[in-house]
Amino acid sequence: MRATAGFRALPVVLALLVMAGSGQTMPRTAVAGTVADGPPVVLPRVECAALAGQDLSGTPDAPAVVGSAAVATSPDGSEACEVTGTVAPQIQFDVFLPTTTWRQRYLQLGCASLCGSIDFYADAADGCTPLTRGDFVLATTNQGHVGVAGFDATFGADPQLRVDFGYRADHVVALVAKRLIAIYYGQGPRYSYFDGCSQGGHEGLTEAQRYPDDFDGIVAGAPASLLTSLVVWSAGWHATANTDARGRPILTAAKLPALHAAVLRECDARDGLADGQIDDPRACAFDPASLRCPAETDTPNCLTQDQIIAVRHLYDGPRDEHGRLMYPGGEPAGSEANWARWVTPTATGDPAVAEGNATNALRYLAYPSARPAMTLADLRYDAATFREIYQRAGIYDATDPDLTAFRASGGKLLLWHGWADQAISPYGTIAYHHALTERMGGTDATERFARLFMLPGVAHCGGGQGPDAIDALTPTLAWVENGIAPDHLIATRYQDDGTVTRTRPVYPYPAVARYTGTGSTDDAANFTPAPPPTRYHDDIPWLGSFRSGYEQTCTWHDGHWTCTRA
Repeated sequence: MRATAGFRALPVVLALLVMAGSGQTMPRTAVAGTVADGPPVVLPRVECAALAGQDLSGTPDAPAVVGSAAVATSPDGSEACEVTGTVAPQIQFDVFLPTTTWRQRYLQLGCASLCGSIDFYADAADGCTPLTRGDFVLATTNQGHVGVAGFDATFGADPQLRVDFGYRADHVVALVAKRLIAIYYGQGPRYSYFDGCSQGGHEGLTEAQRYPDDFDGIVAGAPASLLTSLVVWSAGWHATANTDARGRPILTAAKLPALHAAVLRECDARDGLADGQIDDPRACAFDPASLRCPAETDTPNCLTQDQIIAVRHLYDGPRDEHGRLMYPGGEPAGSEANWARWVTPTATGDPAVAEGNATNALRYLAYPSARPAMTLADLRYDAATFREIYQRAGIYDATDPDLTAFRASGGKLLLWHGWADQAISPYGTIAYHHALTERMGGTDATERFARLFMLPGVAHCGGGQGPDAIDALTPTLAWVENGIAPDHLIATRYQDDGTVTRTRPVYPYPAVARYTGTGSTDDAANFTPAPPPTRYHDDIPWLGSFRSGYEQTCTWHDGHWTCTRA
């Protein structure tokens, strides 16, 4: 899951919105700037300091206490009344209410990794326009516990804090924030939105599934929705597959540039355009043995036999004793340049985070009570252990494809994921989208309220080699408030100085961007939507499949697992 922190205002390109291409009732045609202003400004009815004295202890299901209320500078740079407090037992919240510019919108932001602190994540690469508008009430939470930023899971020793982290915290903070809004402005928000990536994306899906009336529009990027299997099996596999018998990393950061370059040579042009990014990793059948080092040599430009095996394991994903997937996918081809710090130590020696993430999860989240002495050496990759640990999925996972209530309430869901995500495999999001589409009545019915956008070459919540800066929030506003479904987003790549080097359209999955044959391949205007060259199976069989009844027969041959559907 995402391990960076802090507010980072990046440039952003607003999505171009045109008429949706499916559904019986056609959404209205978009006009640039349709939601630039939004509803009229509403001014406060009480002084900011008066909120400090409010008794919120009687908020149904969310008894809260206000710790402070004072005029401050919002993360968007505007003047706001900042209110901090706690929902019992220890769900901290921070709310910024604009003093002069509120346009009746509420935006709640998700947190990152395993949370544990208050931070406003508003990266453009996280699918959220930089918060320079000043017209939203903004709020976020520590997800129910206080801890070291990153992958500190010690809160899991307390069963209540597991529940708060798993699904309760965002809901109760939404209740409290809306009550504060009503007190401060004399009315509640007209529209409510949620935006998050990684753990924040998981929170967004949890809200749509469990609390369908909390938010009108939800942006969920690279969601850690299969959290139980992600933090145990996927993260654990990353660590063990790249660790030798002496506890040393098999594959190092020094090997990654050559490995990534070899993958691009093999697969980049298969989508019809050699542009330094892979449109769909499933079309790539790269064999790391093609980089085999000559006998008794080991240089940055080649792979030893042990490294070849490690790379194959990383592509394969975690497997049980019969070769069946324990998570719906491994590292996607084209993500290799992003493995440093997640899979391998960095070039400067910073350790990979996968081992710490999985170890923390094993000790404090995976079992009914804490097992603080456990290490990855104690983890057995077998079906029995999977079933034992998967019993906690009801607390942590957001996999319910039945969004009937969310759709009925008018909710809109915008999912997005990077195809080169090194931390959360994009295949899990595709599998969820497939289950959602089947459950909600097919593509046309689903696209009226939920759409998935896959970003080629983009790493976890941004970064990577593809255009990673998107604005998924503005299209969501237009979808909710004006009935204009997003037919495509514009992804932009910037240099450090802000210079735009590439723009590309991203269309609702499974459509892909096809070059028209004229003009720059770095200009989004020269691409049109097209069906994918190959339509792959999205219903990925794994031990926790969304659909029951999947059976696989898997055989190991020449360093690969080959599985067939029974």
